[in-house]
Amino acid sequence: MTARIRWSIAGIILLGLVLRVIALGSRGIAYDDAFSIFLAKQSFTQIISGTAADTMPPLYYFLLHGWMGLGGDGLVWLRGLSVLLSLLALLALWRCVARLAGETAGLWAALLVAISPLQIYHAQELRMYALLVLAQLTYCWFFVRIWQQAAGGRQWGNWAGLVLCGTAAMYTHNLAIFVLVLPDLYLLLQRSWRSLARLLLAQAVIALLALPWLVFVPGQMAKIQHAFWTLQPGLVEVIQALMIATINLPLPAALLPAGLGLSLLLFVVIVVELVRLGRQKTLPVFLVALALVPPLLLFAASYLMRPVFVTRGFLAATLAYLGLAGVVIAQRWPRLPAWLILAGFVAGAGIGLPVHYTFNEFPRSPFQVTAEYLQGKVQAGSQIIHDNKLSFFPTLYYAPDLPQVFLADAPGSPNDTLAPASQAAMNLYPQADLDLAAGDAPRLYFVVFEITLQEYQQAGLEHPQLAALKSRYKAGETARFNDLLVLEFMH
Repeated sequence: MTARIRWSIAGIILLGLVLRVIALGSRGIAYDDAFSIFLAKQSFTQIISGTAADTMPPLYYFLLHGWMGLGGDGLVWLRGLSVLLSLLALLALWRCVARLAGETAGLWAALLVAISPLQIYHAQELRMYALLVLAQLTYCWFFVRIWQQAAGGRQWGNWAGLVLCGTAAMYTHNLAIFVLVLPDLYLLLQRSWRSLARLLLAQAVIALLALPWLVFVPGQMAKIQHAFWTLQPGLVEVIQALMIATINLPLPAALLPAGLGLSLLLFVVIVVELVRLGRQKTLPVFLVALALVPPLLLFAASYLMRPVFVTRGFLAATLAYLGLAGVVIAQRWPRLPAWLILAGFVAGAGIGLPVHYTFNEFPRSPFQVTAEYLQGKVQAGSQIIHDNKLSFFPTLYYAPDLPQVFLADAPGSPNDTLAPASQAAMNLYPQADLDLAAGDAPRLYFVVFEITLQEYQQAGLEHPQLAALKSRYKAGETARFNDLLVLEFMH
């Protein structure tokens, strides 16, 4: 590795770090973030029981638990783990692309990952997705090393790395398998039967190591079948996935046309240039497969089981897409297609990142400001009632001493996702009804998302809990924090 390459990757990592730490402490958290925090605070035994009843494996929560032990539960520190994992994933893609298409292509790919709004989003999220993409990319990197060195040298280190990373992916996310099977399909196309047999043996070891967790997966899949609200994908979802990979979503309505046009333009230019590289026999086929196969498998699976076509499930594919863009830039530089692709992704970052840093609407409403307001209002004997867990968990993180409870989701509804075992692991239980939640408190503060009220209004109904409060109590003042409402009621 030359000095130029070392300095270039160091500069790219620094750029990626800077973009990932902007608003690291001021950007609010959502329910999923708070869930991760409260579960990771528990013992390993409780984490296992809580995740076994949920839909995700426990590895990320184990790591977050240890990370808390090193530096506490401050938001900047907690998010630092995901930042670190995201930067390591950037390095993994750099090395993978460099092996497949050369060092220059690897550097361009790394630069696009450094500024990617989607990758920066997951670098600041307190969820397992940065760990997932790191495990999947390093798994692919070890496979590429094995494939390229098949004719000589000892491979035990690479095989051990592949098994370790594959096992880590399986203990991180239940959809990890859609990337782990990619090398099998690649070797089938290459008709490399001996390498395929060895890979299958390594994957058998991965399955054996993951077996203690795999026994829980059927129950988790059954939960997904009735407790989640994702729809079967169509053209709209495919276009949304492309936009998310380019600029991320959501976007304000005024920016949607620009985001859509830019995403489609980049996709067309990249595909056209990749076809040309294919004719020149310089196309990195494995990288193309990594970008295409996982989304296609998830798309097909969404018609066989509960829809699972979500971008989080094929994050490694979105990185491969950026990797292919880096390959085209390296091959065509300094011609117009290279400039178009580079300028397009820079423009995408310019559109997506300001929205990301400042977004404070459902489900990431301004809970910290809401908690501070309640801390100044709530008196002895008062009670805060959250309409659901989505506002309760984040507010509890910001104000753990406030007297607050949350109402249970309708049993069996698509929103009924907080399993009893997860509740027990965190010692956080919902109230079955409004009477139990209110008790004999003389003053109540009801916290509800405006979008929830709008959904009832669109159905020609009034929110049942709100209607009950209005019939039993005298209404006080209403405080609005963007789309989060706090309604005061008194006897």
